Amino acid sequence: MGAKEAERPFLERVSEYLLSLPFDLKILQEAVTDPDLDRSAREIAAGTIIHSLLPQEGDSPGRYVDDVLLVRAAFKRVVADGSDGAKAFAERFSDVYGRLDEDLALFQQALGDLWPWLSAKLSNFPKLVYKGKRPAQCIEDDETALFLYEEGLEFQTNFNVTEEQVRNKLRRADTLIDILHRRRADEAKKKA
Repeated sequence: MGAKEAERPFLERVSEYLLSLPFDLKILQEAVTDPDLDRSAREIAAGTIIHSLLPQEGDSPGRYVDDVLLVRAAFKRVVADGSDGAKAFAERFSDVYGRLDEDLALFQQALGDLWPWLSAKLSNFPKLVYKGKRPAQCIEDDETALFLYEEGLEFQTNFNVTEEQVRNKLRRADTLIDILHRRRADEAKKKA
């Protein structure tokens, strides 16, 4: 399947995940507090949550497109070491992990050179700061972990993306891809 053939399934999958984003972040919250997972995996999980909580430009639901994709990439990174803890985590959330490889292949196909740029962002997530807190603190300190959890609950409560919004505003895969191209261009301008 080429990029053109991947557009419809890509749009459908991203639309589905836009609606489930708050719940997907809860899975990452579980990863943050799972002592059986590798520390770096837990930091990626915390950083991905923080990235989603940070203020973002754009209208809803388009403003969350990169988060949806990054959450899936983070799910893969959380279990990447293949340890017993990672296997147990993947089994615990088999509804997500059962089709994760298919999702990531679809994203890569539909996004082309945007996918490596986007997924590479995960490497910097342990350096993110949210309200003075870093991902490492969420693992080392129970109070900070609780803070992140409460912020996640607030995000979930205030998350206002509806199925109707997704259907009305994101009718074509090109719309999603254009959002990501603009974000990459904006990022390049900031670095220049």
